[in-house]
Amino acid sequence: MSSSCAWSRPSLQRACLAGVDWGTPATHDTDRKAAWGAAAAADLQRGGVWSGVPAKDGVQGVGWDQVAAQGENAASAWGDLPAKDQGAAPGWDQSIQPAEVHVRLVYRPRVPEKDQGLAGRFQRSNEYRPRVVEQQSDQLYAPQQQPLAFVFEGGLYTPRTSGAVFFSFALPAVKAGQIAPVDAGTSLPIRPARQLNLFRSLLWGRATPLDPVPTGIEYPDYEGPITIITPPAEPDILETYMIANSVSVVVLPARVPLDATGIRIGRDIDSFAWTLTAQLFGRTSLNQVRPDAAGPKEVEVTINGHTWVFLIERYSGTGKLADERYTLTGVSRTQLLAAPYAPARSKVNTADINAELAASNELINTGFTLEWDTWTLGPPDWTMPAGAYSYQGQTPMQVIAALAETAGGVVSPAMASDELSILPRYREPVWQWSSAIMDRIIPAAIISDWGSEWQPQPEWNSCYVSGTNYGVSVDVRRAGTAGDNPAPDVFTDWMTGTDPARSRGIAELCKGGNQEIVTLNLPLFPAETAPGLVTPAQLCEVRDVEETWRGLCLSTEITAEGVGASRVKQTLRLERHHREGA
Repeated sequence: MSSSCAWSRPSLQRACLAGVDWGTPATHDTDRKAAWGAAAAADLQRGGVWSGVPAKDGVQGVGWDQVAAQGENAASAWGDLPAKDQGAAPGWDQSIQPAEVHVRLVYRPRVPEKDQGLAGRFQRSNEYRPRVVEQQSDQLYAPQQQPLAFVFEGGLYTPRTSGAVFFSFALPAVKAGQIAPVDAGTSLPIRPARQLNLFRSLLWGRATPLDPVPTGIEYPDYEGPITIITPPAEPDILETYMIANSVSVVVLPARVPLDATGIRIGRDIDSFAWTLTAQLFGRTSLNQVRPDAAGPKEVEVTINGHTWVFLIERYSGTGKLADERYTLTGVSRTQLLAAPYAPARSKVNTADINAELAASNELINTGFTLEWDTWTLGPPDWTMPAGAYSYQGQTPMQVIAALAETAGGVVSPAMASDELSILPRYREPVWQWSSAIMDRIIPAAIISDWGSEWQPQPEWNSCYVSGTNYGVSVDVRRAGTAGDNPAPDVFTDWMTGTDPARSRGIAELCKGGNQEIVTLNLPLFPAETAPGLVTPAQLCEVRDVEETWRGLCLSTEITAEGVGASRVKQTLRLERHHREGA
């Protein structure tokens, strides 16, 4: 028992030190760890000795309660905040939800249907019936100078029962007029009718004309369309040609004159825009056509009565002291339908559509118009089923050019207006040129110089034309031949008709055979003087000194040196075929 009394002293000291310093009891516990190990062995033998230890530990717990009380006092101040937060949260949840449900049920944006029936009570008056003016009775007439006088003496007039004359002083009742508007005609609104289904206005295509130009001639064995082409004007053959050339360049829209020289205007058969190059002297002239934030400037070039309008796309300059020169480059307005001015788009048709309508739809809201004579000149029109007409990332001009190329045609832009035409590359097959009507006649008397280049090709007599995902497959063969020398096959996405396949096959066959490219230089005559301006895709008859031959115009270039009275020259490149019938 003496050993038990020795252990009680450290316990009291431990209780006293616990309230002062926590670190000190931890050190005593570590030092006496080994002593507790020996006591464990004593517990196995003397269990009653340890029974008094819990009673002492219970006494010591009072001291610990005082320390906990100090901690609770400190924590009580923090306990107020959670109580406030918890009380506020459910208050907001209960107030917002009923308010939102109440607003959604009471306030309705639509007008109740019962109010709509009130509109039937208001009716227009009869605006077209003659107006009746309200009738007013005349006032009682009393003559001023006569022997007859009426004296009523404050009483009512009562006529006698007998007598020759009776008077009635009662006024007739007022007759009300008829209700009518005063100016009914001025308030009647007149406006165009509302257009419906604008994009489907040409869904069925044009009607088939039996005779586009009335000729008065009946064809008992032919009921199809008749193509009538006006023969070209015969040029005057003179010993000497005197031409007063006139060249002017102005900046639009103010029409400010521009001092330009070295003008070159040209286009080839595969281009959809005319091009311009010119020389300017001085920075002052350049400032008139320099592109600004509003976009490129426009210039109008007139040469011998032929007018072009160009957009100035770019310029370059070189200079030295007191000498600055600039080179301008421009294109016609049809370039606005291509990059970089027109955005690239993607499309797929959900209903059947014909090629002419598809090309016209590309020009909606652009200000440009399309001319495609599918019945007389060509190329022919055709129908593409749903899903066949699709493309991705293409500009309107790319789509129109692809449609024209599918049927063997080319795009012909206007020179000074927002118009473009679809023309066949070969209006007549090469083997029928000898009997075809030409567009221009060029005599040898007006040719200043010429050149030629021999470019032979195989004599093709057949061509396989086919669609890809949609369409038809057509083997086009020249009549009267075995079709044993085929041209390269043609595969295109939008080939869904036999008529465009035939037209495309003829165009491919016309590219073959022995041929040469002839270059001719001749004056640019005014429009009223033959041959005038020769444009690409026109058929020309060249009356040479020894022979007369025919060719297709591939490109045209106009050069003008100087300003005002300049030297003007027209350079043509013609495709001449050396075969039977050409």
